[in-house]
Amino acid sequence: MKYFIWAYNPKVVGIRPSQGIAFIVPEAKKEAYLKLEIDKIIPVNKIDFQTIYPIFKQKQAEGEKIEDIFTLQEEIMDWVGVLKAIFVPGKNGVSDVLFKDKYYMRSVLKQEVAEPDFYELTENSAAEGINEGMVKPRRADSTKGISYFKAPLPMSSLKNQSGYLSDKDLLVESFVHYDRMFTVDGYTDFKGHARFFSHEYNNKLSEFKKTGYFTLHTSSFYYQDQQLLQKLFALSQKALQALNVERDITPFHFEWFYSDKDQSFVFTEVGKRFGGAKIPKLVKQSFGVDLLEEYWKMQEGREVEIDWEQPLSPRVCSSSYVQLTNGKTMMESLEGKIPDLFTYEQNHPVGKQSQEAESIGDAFFLAQYTSKDATASDMVSTQINKAFNEVCR
Repeated sequence: MKYFIWAYNPKVVGIRPSQGIAFIVPEAKKEAYLKLEIDKIIPVNKIDFQTIYPIFKQKQAEGEKIEDIFTLQEEIMDWVGVLKAIFVPGKNGVSDVLFKDKYYMRSVLKQEVAEPDFYELTENSAAEGINEGMVKPRRADSTKGISYFKAPLPMSSLKNQSGYLSDKDLLVESFVHYDRMFTVDGYTDFKGHARFFSHEYNNKLSEFKKTGYFTLHTSSFYYQDQQLLQKLFALSQKALQALNVERDITPFHFEWFYSDKDQSFVFTEVGKRFGGAKIPKLVKQSFGVDLLEEYWKMQEGREVEIDWEQPLSPRVCSSSYVQLTNGKTMMESLEGKIPDLFTYEQNHPVGKQSQEAESIGDAFFLAQYTSKDATASDMVSTQINKAFNEVCR
């Protein structure tokens, strides 16, 4: 039996009934699984290591052969890897730690791909020479906890409540001046089965608090330069080979900085998960490929049921517009005002004052729409932002 650990609603990652996979889930989510006729569940009071470890200890004592323990939940990736190393024969969980910890990740990839200068921040390393950069938690998600600086480092604000730097918790890296930012999304089993798709941010994600929103759309490379697209995929494949020492079935969400001047890519980070902002829906809308459905078939050993023809061009440009909360009140929904809309999620209630966004997860709403190309997508994005400001007080 394989075991999947997940704290959220099963619909988020396309979970469905499976003969070979059991799901460890919070007690509060039990009904959501039963409504989908998923009965191979182990409800627990809390998704954490000390709660779940005894479950596998008992199964081991009963002589059960545990085939795998896995998750798509980035914040628990490291300790799920520890469970895998303890209870799954032939697995060591190293890949899960490499994908989770940015310092280990960067160190492993240093000789493989271009990336920012970096070092782990401790009392003894604080004087190392990066004049402009950012401090980020080594194991936090996305943009959470990032602070920008110009030398010298703001040491006092980085110390914990006891007055010391939290050893091995923080990473310092140099600021990368870039023009555009691209993602690579998909999965691979390292046995010849893989999906690679690319998307592009319309704004610099590092400035999300200034812009107040961002749009992620089908990459302009599909329309303008297929050679650069293939270069991006090749770099991502190289990074995956270095990080995934166990050759698991691996979903991935890469982010790459890009310079228009010399057509170069700089690696920023990768998660062992599917991308946020509903990226699997973008892929399905543009290419007709259901990444989540295929991923679960792969986990069930049903790869022969998948049509492996790789679409080379999108049938439409698909976009996710994410409006961040801004401390104001959104007076009405924009769901009926966005052309060619296929997804709309109001994440913060209409008529209720919001908080200032601290990360890209603090969204007023998410809207997904189609257009003929990336240029047309940017025009719609500007129109949505204008409409938002008109209904915001």
